Amino acid sequence: MHKSACHGYGTLRPIVQQLVLVLSITIEDRTHTMMMQLRHGQQTIPCRRGAPSFTAAGAAAARPVLVLGAAARSRPRKPQPASVCLGQGASGKSPASASPARAVTDTALGASAAAAVQVGGKLLLQNFAGADNTQLRLSIQLVSATVAGSDGRGVKADAAVLDAVVGSGEAELDVSLAWDETLGAPGAVVVKNHSDFPVYLKLLSVPAGFGADKAAVHFACNGWVYPVDKHPYRLFFTNDACVKEETPSALLKYREDELSLLRGEGESADRAFQPWDRVYDYALYNDLGNPDLRKDLARPVMGGSQEYPYPRRLKTGRPAAKTDPRTETRAPLDEDIYVPCDERVGYGSVPAPTLPPRGGHFGSLADVYKLYGLDDLGRLPDAKAIINSNAPFPIAPRVISVNPTNWRKDEEFARQMIAGANPVCIKRVTKFPLASELDRSVYGDQDSKINRDHVERNMCGMTVQQAMDEGRLYVVDHHDWVMPYLKRINELPGEEEKAEISQRKVYAARTLLFLNHDDSTLKPLAIELSSPHPENEKLGAVSAVYTPPDTEDITAGSFSAWEVAKAHAAANDTVENNFVTHWLNTHAFMEPIVIAANRQMSVLHPIHRLLKPHFRKTLHINAVARQIVVGSGDLRKNGSIFRGIHEFTYFPSKYNMEMSSKAYKAWNFTELALPNDLIKRGVARGDPKKPEELELLIKDYPYAVDGLEMWAAIKKWVTDYCAIYYADDGAVARDSELQAWWREVRDVGHGDLSGAPWWLAMDTLADLVEACTTVVWLGSAYHAAISFGQYDYQGFVPNGPSLTTSPVPEAGKEVTESEFLGSITPVTEALGFMSISSGPMALASSGEVYLGQRPDTEQWTSEQSAAAALAEFRGRLKQVAENIERRNADPELKNRTGPVEAPYTLFKPTAQPGPVIRGIPNSITV
Repeated sequence: MHKSACHGYGTLRPIVQQLVLVLSITIEDRTHTMMMQLRHGQQTIPCRRGAPSFTAAGAAAARPVLVLGAAARSRPRKPQPASVCLGQGASGKSPASASPARAVTDTALGASAAAAVQVGGKLLLQNFAGADNTQLRLSIQLVSATVAGSDGRGVKADAAVLDAVVGSGEAELDVSLAWDETLGAPGAVVVKNHSDFPVYLKLLSVPAGFGADKAAVHFACNGWVYPVDKHPYRLFFTNDACVKEETPSALLKYREDELSLLRGEGESADRAFQPWDRVYDYALYNDLGNPDLRKDLARPVMGGSQEYPYPRRLKTGRPAAKTDPRTETRAPLDEDIYVPCDERVGYGSVPAPTLPPRGGHFGSLADVYKLYGLDDLGRLPDAKAIINSNAPFPIAPRVISVNPTNWRKDEEFARQMIAGANPVCIKRVTKFPLASELDRSVYGDQDSKINRDHVERNMCGMTVQQAMDEGRLYVVDHHDWVMPYLKRINELPGEEEKAEISQRKVYAARTLLFLNHDDSTLKPLAIELSSPHPENEKLGAVSAVYTPPDTEDITAGSFSAWEVAKAHAAANDTVENNFVTHWLNTHAFMEPIVIAANRQMSVLHPIHRLLKPHFRKTLHINAVARQIVVGSGDLRKNGSIFRGIHEFTYFPSKYNMEMSSKAYKAWNFTELALPNDLIKRGVARGDPKKPEELELLIKDYPYAVDGLEMWAAIKKWVTDYCAIYYADDGAVARDSELQAWWREVRDVGHGDLSGAPWWLAMDTLADLVEACTTVVWLGSAYHAAISFGQYDYQGFVPNGPSLTTSPVPEAGKEVTESEFLGSITPVTEALGFMSISSGPMALASSGEVYLGQRPDTEQWTSEQSAAAALAEFRGRLKQVAENIERRNADPELKNRTGPVEAPYTLFKPTAQPGPVIRGIPNSITV
């Protein structure tokens, strides 16, 4: 009998609340302290207060009407005294707290001294100073897009000086800007901050416009302006989009200047970056270990070698470790990791969470149910309630939210392979017996020991060959990925980490499944669990094959060996879901895409404009993850050791990222396009360029059916958008910034695979559309589908354990409920895992921006056809959501809800009302 560690649940709720808060990055505001430190020269990072909300169309929520008096005034969200005086045109007498209006010629910027007219505008900004009545002082200078000075750069108008007393949060200011009409139309604006704190500018709009047509001009800033000793100035372009070759000549050097700054040209190679820096550069994953703290906390460098290939991460400039110069020192747990300042909107440092001391396992299913406020049978005490706010986890995972016992059914176990947290690993079987691709000279015979006698008795009279011929035999095979690490994993914990890491007992799993043609449901035929030979790995695998019992009884208090085998197979799937299909295919893949885009494509570039919403907050969430989630460990201020959450909660522990690196060796960007992926896995056939015509062999495959509709909608939007700016293949090939971006993605960001033959040439419009569609897909819909289901299916650890700790009994044996729970994730590890996976529940309170929305304002583009294409995309997304609702309501489609009666909604694009947040964020933010 295993010791239960589940007493005293009332004391768990505050701990769990802190974990959810920390790991979803919706943290308490620290901005007042941060700003005070900044004023005294300490390095800090701004974090959010009063972030704006957005409508479904992407527009900022309505703000109070501005009051205009003797001088323009700010009306922040919280009513408070505020006054503004903007030089060059404030009429009448200014309020006592505002500086006198005046015109300023900024000769340092090459300003024009010509006579100016006054143009009214509105400046939308956010102040994170953390205090009301803060003195803000900016100078604003419009730049000509058509008239260049002697240096070839657009001539600047006189600077208008803004003195304002503003409160914390968002404010919209009426401004009056100087402009010389002989300079044509402005194409950029220069802003200097003469305050002692940074301010975040969102949008500068001039509704009255310029020139004869008086067309409105919008500068979508979305960037920090630090004081002039940190940022001598910031330059923001209008919301026009053009390739470099079509840039107005007066703006071309400004465009080049900005990219040079973002690349860090002229910077010292070994300089540690500061919070106000804007440099995007690359580094290896050499910050996962902490050899200076303890030898066993050292980790291999990921990337830059044949042994451990990996995508690149963002460079921070931190110094090398003392004991290993190849390893970068880790930022202290209470300090921020560098990301370029514009990537850190609304975030401060994220403290390392504190888990309760390691204890035992759950003693009963009732102990697990109590975590969600359910009774001993998994039911809510109040049948009408949606959540139990007094529970440590007030929202039950979907897998037990309606029917709390049917997760044990074989049909549900199989259904989750096409509609669960990891529905992307199932493959059609075309050869039998199943064969391993591991090197026999190293690992011996690793081929499957599942034979016809094991499976044909449950195949409705069919033979294995007949089932393969008819496309009815499938497998989820994690064997070759897990086996090379099994010996080391099962030797954990090491001597120094016995108080930190639980004992592991893990197998490499293969699960064989049979497709019922009548209703498109799957049933498991056999599970093979394999271990390395105890004497020598070269002697091959030692395998046991488990098959379903003749009768299924999920009401008994005991569990069969078959059910224990299912838990071990599910643990394999949980781990691959997190470190391959989730972290590698989205977080790690996207980081160099973001870095290269900022280094090589101007914000004026149409493809930068297309992809930017799908980069939002990704660099920051990845940096935080390396600090407290995927890293090895750090020292707390109290002297205790903090272990990375993933090393603590998933069975590979210190080998998590090594195993992710091994998966990267076989990684293929083009195969991550959904149609290509389905065809490669043998679950679909047809032309991948026509996703709407693909034939699915598993007709009721919720991930594939909904996903193909979503893929088609995204691809149509990308196709329509790209056609506006690229008339033919030649336009793509001639686009120097686009070519530089893709070349850097291939040769630097994913440089360990640069020689792979599958890279798109990026010399045709079709290549551009395919690449951008895949990037948008992976950063939005795919990430939601393989990440947001983790809490729903794995958050109830008996259904999807993250680690296993005991051997599987012999086939045909039974174990008690306590013994079953004693073989899977212990209590403390379960709390850590559940807290990580419940992060998406906090998205609604974090100002999340969903697919089809824009994170800035409706003024994201001046191109009406682009705005119209986006509106059409929103309409298609609405149709996708309606189709998903219709399919979920169809009783003939059994895989849509399954025995647990939980509808598949992971591809519903927008957030739904209620306590559980659904929807597809634009980007990877959790």
